[in-house]
Amino acid sequence: MDLEAAGQDEQKYTTSNPLVRWLIGCLLVQVGQAIGPDPGRLADIGTGEGLALARVIPEGVTPIGVEFRFAKLALAVAAVPGLGAAVGDIGLLPFPDASIDTVVCQEVLEHLPTVQPAVEELARITKGRCIVTVPHEPFFRFGNLARGKNVARWGNDVEHLQRFTPRRLRLALEPHFGSVTVRRVTPWLMAVSEPR
Repeated sequence: MDLEAAGQDEQKYTTSNPLVRWLIGCLLVQVGQAIGPDPGRLADIGTGEGLALARVIPEGVTPIGVEFRFAKLALAVAAVPGLGAAVGDIGLLPFPDASIDTVVCQEVLEHLPTVQPAVEELARITKGRCIVTVPHEPFFRFGNLARGKNVARWGNDVEHLQRFTPRRLRLALEPHFGSVTVRRVTPWLMAVSEPR
């Protein structure tokens, strides 16, 4: 994985492109609605710089951000008031089984060489619901091409190692969760899953 390229939150969430800002806003509204007003204990896995988390957490909720890059986590602590921070890897999360009421994992799985160990960990710690977002392929790449991004790679971000369709996301999650609902929030997919 290209550690410099993965998770360029500030560039993405503060873009001057009005269409990209609108699309990201639509996604974050959907994530916020899935989180709901009373998420209980909330952990954001792969929190990056915390800019997405800051826009979706309900008022009064003190989330926990997990990030494997200490420098990114320090930025998240500055961006999200009261953020509990943990340096950790999605393949070995620092929580007991079924200890997190709401697990959020935004745009992480596409960066991993294999997704099953990560999905197993997300399912292991989830007590209530797990919200996962990933780029919806090939539409995400088409959007990149349309705005002249990554043209030499046919719109593909170099750090995206996995490609998700609704079916592929469902197949990755279903073996580990009791119910999985996948929604299209173009150009992303959002899955809301509950434990068995």
